[in-house]
Amino acid sequence: MLTDVVDQFLDVAAAAPTRVAIVHAGKELSYAGLEARVRALAHCFSAFDGPRILLAMPRIPDAYAAIFAAGLAGGYHTPLNLDAPIGKLERIAAVLRPDIIVAQTELGAALSKVAPDALVIDPADVDEQRQFAGRGRRHRRAYVIFTSGSTGVPKGVVVSRRALAAYVRWLTATFAVTPADRFSQHPNLAFDISMTDIFGALCHGARLCLLSGEADRLMPARLIERERVTIWNSVPSVVSLMDQAGHVTASNLSSVRIFNFCGEPLLPKQVEILFEACPNALVRNTYGPTEATIAVTDLPMYRHSYRPPARDSVSIGPPIGDIGLHLIGGSHPDEGELAITGEQLADGYWEDPEKTDRAFRTIDLAGRPTRAYFTGDWVERIDGELYFRERIDFQVKVKGYRVELDEVASAIRNCGWPVVCVFKRGDSLAAVVEHREGQTFDSDTLISRLRLMLEDHAVPVAIRKIDHLPRNENDKLDRKAAAAWFDLQAPDA
Repeated sequence: MLTDVVDQFLDVAAAAPTRVAIVHAGKELSYAGLEARVRALAHCFSAFDGPRILLAMPRIPDAYAAIFAAGLAGGYHTPLNLDAPIGKLERIAAVLRPDIIVAQTELGAALSKVAPDALVIDPADVDEQRQFAGRGRRHRRAYVIFTSGSTGVPKGVVVSRRALAAYVRWLTATFAVTPADRFSQHPNLAFDISMTDIFGALCHGARLCLLSGEADRLMPARLIERERVTIWNSVPSVVSLMDQAGHVTASNLSSVRIFNFCGEPLLPKQVEILFEACPNALVRNTYGPTEATIAVTDLPMYRHSYRPPARDSVSIGPPIGDIGLHLIGGSHPDEGELAITGEQLADGYWEDPEKTDRAFRTIDLAGRPTRAYFTGDWVERIDGELYFRERIDFQVKVKGYRVELDEVASAIRNCGWPVVCVFKRGDSLAAVVEHREGQTFDSDTLISRLRLMLEDHAVPVAIRKIDHLPRNENDKLDRKAAAAWFDLQAPDA
């Protein structure tokens, strides 16, 4: 049975009103206090029928109250990443045309210029004495998250409340969350893996520990140690950042019982680093596009049972819930573009039926037409396990040969440079590796080693070193930004 996340939160708040719900900047907010903020905001939102709410708030308690308030008032929300350029935020506001903008004063005024019909609400000005009563009703939609399209035009993924409830049902059964658990909230609100923290904590009576500032984002191990976080959820790149800083230690991470990763390939070295510091922890590798509601696979790993994967990255794991994973278009049944079926599929793209029809197509399953999302990810099956191989659009032709950029990156990682970006330049390949403390970089030597591992056309003609590879708004490696940095360097840099 599927229960909406708003109802789960209200049940928890009614059962344990004095329990701590959110910790931020050294202050604690109880479930009763959070419910009061939810109901005060929902009262404002309910002035509209099925309100479309643009959430432009930093990671403070009122941002999370607004998420639940949107659902309680019969609406849905679109979260913004406030670290993104203002031009991107304005483009999203213009495309969404919200009824309500929830923002602090200055940003609210800026966004209202491109969405002039929207009511701007600063939560600091909301009268908590005026409360939304009862449990309200639920819109079909839970949220619309905008990602960057290939043309630079924001692409809104419309996720239903049913799809979100299906994911949270799996989360409830799998993570066995108790009120003693403490979730971090490291991913930004516009990155859908943040939903694992938000609903994992606040639908189960656990504690959500918010970042207290930029230092917590850049040095997350300090946050984990300070708040005694028990469930850590992030992209795998964060492990490499913590390791580079020397922060992956037992003293920093001993409280964590589950490390959950999503959003990029998880590397064996990253798993081994965590097990070395936290031998009793459970490491979960999940995979899922925004279009299939956060995560659709799960591979749990313990130190005593962990074995090296068949590829350079860890298997994405078997499907969760009723999810179906299908390899389409490969030269044999064990490879192909991954197509996903099941109740977690998004409704499609915001006001873009053409793009929706291209990505969400019907496949035949045992004579039954079934809606599927075609991910654009090329996946292979080895010894019964699924491995992400490459984005289809990251398969390039070099000197007439088709090359997978991740295969080249894998070879470079095997040469001792674990954080790397590979890209095409002209009719050749180039690469940028991230600095490692105590390791000498010599481009000619590295290229010579790669010639023993790769065909000539797949060997980068130039490799350069950078102190820190650029990451995007979601802390994933940014291949385009790395290539742009490469182009700006002198030939002998």
